[in-house]
Amino acid sequence: MLIGRSAELDRLVGVLDAAAAGLAGVALVSGDAGIGKTRIVTELVGLARRRGFVTLVGQCAELGDTLPYLPLVDALRGASDPGGPVGPAVAARPALRRLLPGDETEPAGAITGGLAQQRLFGSVLDMLSDVAGRQPILLVFEDLHWADRSTRDLLVFLTRMLQRERVCLVGTYRTDDLHRRHPLRPVLAELRRLPLVTPVELPPLSDDDIAEYLAVLGRYGEGTAEPAGEDGLVTVIERAGGNPFFAEELLAAGAERARLPGTLADLLLARVETLSDTARQVLRVAAVAGRRVGHDLLRAATGLGDHPLEDALREIVSRRLLTAGSDGYTFRHALLQEAVYDDLLPGERTRLHCAFAALLTERGGAPAELAHHHLAGHDLPNALRASAEAGRMAAGLGAPAEAHRHFERALEIWDRVPEAERLAGESRARIALASAAAAAAAGDYHRAAEQVRRLRRETDDPVLLAETGERLSYYLADSGGDEAEAIEAARDATGKAPHSPLLARALATYARALFRQYRDEEAAATAARALEVAEATGARDAEASALVSLALIEEEFGSSVERAVALLTRATRRPSGDLSIDLRARFNLARVNYENGALAVAARITEDGVRLAGETGLTWSTFGTDLRFLHYLVHYADGDWDTAERLAGGFGVRVGTRAEAQLSSFALFVEVGRGRPGGTAGRAHRARAGGAGPCRGGPGQPGDRRAAVHLAEDGQRARLQHPGQARRRQPHPGRRGRPPGRAVAGARAEIVW
Repeated sequence: MLIGRSAELDRLVGVLDAAAAGLAGVALVSGDAGIGKTRIVTELVGLARRRGFVTLVGQCAELGDTLPYLPLVDALRGASDPGGPVGPAVAARPALRRLLPGDETEPAGAITGGLAQQRLFGSVLDMLSDVAGRQPILLVFEDLHWADRSTRDLLVFLTRMLQRERVCLVGTYRTDDLHRRHPLRPVLAELRRLPLVTPVELPPLSDDDIAEYLAVLGRYGEGTAEPAGEDGLVTVIERAGGNPFFAEELLAAGAERARLPGTLADLLLARVETLSDTARQVLRVAAVAGRRVGHDLLRAATGLGDHPLEDALREIVSRRLLTAGSDGYTFRHALLQEAVYDDLLPGERTRLHCAFAALLTERGGAPAELAHHHLAGHDLPNALRASAEAGRMAAGLGAPAEAHRHFERALEIWDRVPEAERLAGESRARIALASAAAAAAAGDYHRAAEQVRRLRRETDDPVLLAETGERLSYYLADSGGDEAEAIEAARDATGKAPHSPLLARALATYARALFRQYRDEEAAATAARALEVAEATGARDAEASALVSLALIEEEFGSSVERAVALLTRATRRPSGDLSIDLRARFNLARVNYENGALAVAARITEDGVRLAGETGLTWSTFGTDLRFLHYLVHYADGDWDTAERLAGGFGVRVGTRAEAQLSSFALFVEVGRGRPGGTAGRAHRARAGGAGPCRGGPGQPGDRRAAVHLAEDGQRARLQHPGQARRRQPHPGRRGRPPGRAVAGARAEIVW
């Protein structure tokens, strides 16, 4: 029975009903610890199941923010049965399979960092769309105040991208844990502005509701007897302050003690102290494992035989301190686990963390979890080894923020660990470069650049100086940083790199930096040299990148568009080993053909690019999205409005930013052309509902083509993952404007901005 929450449940059911009808929605359930967030979500999950929903529930955990995508993994693990509605959809997507324990699948191309994250996000959205095509879905992420950075990014992505799917996404979080600098706060501020988000705040219950709740507990035997006399019950209600969990704990403590505990920690531990010695020790061991612990792991960690352990657990479960599941136990409330853990003596805590680390090592535990236990157990050598491995694994899973955190932790303890390079499996410089790459992939270009600068100050190895110079130039270009420094770093790299793929990449990056500074003749010469070295050393990624740069220079300043097309065609002839470059080359080849009237060719190329993005799980990546947009625009311009209208069906109709509104607004071209004022008004209204303002841009809109190309190629990853980081380049003084009729770049510049 749910008491005192009918209004809040009705709001959640409204979001659920809308999802069932084909309008995706997100609900954010907030309230203090113990206020009943899990209880109301449990009621919603039960209701959803009765209505035919597939339900996926995942739990965040307080493990030092080290386990990427933990609630997603938790939700998929519980629904990965091959015969269930979700299992086949997960099995068909390698990026999702790799999240689950026991799967060692390497995705094609072995991509890492930001591109791997885009692939994972696209796979999650694809999976939800796939399953929702057969049954509506309720996806719940509990305790978002503990969510890792990558999970927060996934939540933002899904909230922005879900549109007509039959998906209801629910997240819960504690309001009393959100201090001023809590990383969830800016995420919540962003999400609350979006039209499909419904905030549901749980206020304290009234005294009458608390009294009814306590009466129900007694009636169904779920709580201990009431404190003696009506005065005791009144005291419990007064002290509970409308919090049902506190009321229940006060009720239980009052029945077992003459005086109620004074602090929350004392209150939570009051019932623990009444356990037998064995049961109390089992509970302490369980608290070190976290909110949940498997039965076999708990048995090994306690060292108890089956019968003593079962007796202790039966006592704990009967007191409602732990709840039993199919393969383990969960603390009834996170606050209880925190209180028991905090009550451990320092030596006891260290010993138990070491025990869990040893057990998880034997059982092949996740490196991130091992790193957590080794660090808490002060085992620095093994913490270094696990942190380096956890960083590499997080990068491969598409969790760059967590990868950066693990690599940084390894670097922090590096000098205190003998034979650190052997334990980490790489040199300190390689770990530092991986950390910088992860920071850049997570959108923190300032930290990435600073880390590379520090590494350059610490080394005199010319090869390492060349590699760090190339990376510094690349990060500065992506972030719109100091362009003079970017050119100088790239030039230095080309002077120090041996004749190798590294030299080819350094030259390609140098050409890019020169082109951005309008030093076109130097850029062309440098790109040509990059192409020559790349072909000689087998650096396919640098070869494709140089071909694209040469094509862009030729397109703007050369005498032959045909030569630009030929260069881009060469860039797309075979895989480069870098999916981002492959999609970039296809986008530009299609764009040049479109802008020069070869619409049939452009249609074929965009279709091929969209297919490549789909096959690699990058439909919703930066260039995957751009190719879908261009695919629509080509068919619109060619007069194939039926196809254009079908493609526009995938554009958002509920938007929260100007960029999203402008992308959605391109669907208006067909609606206006076919004289549908009703449809036009409806879409425009929905765009305005997102706070995006008037829609601008469209075929033929003038603008700085070069600025648009820079945005479309170099800074667009910011648009989906880190809104607001892309910036518009100003035209160089004296340069001619974009030739008339070249519409895509001007239109996309407005969308990116």
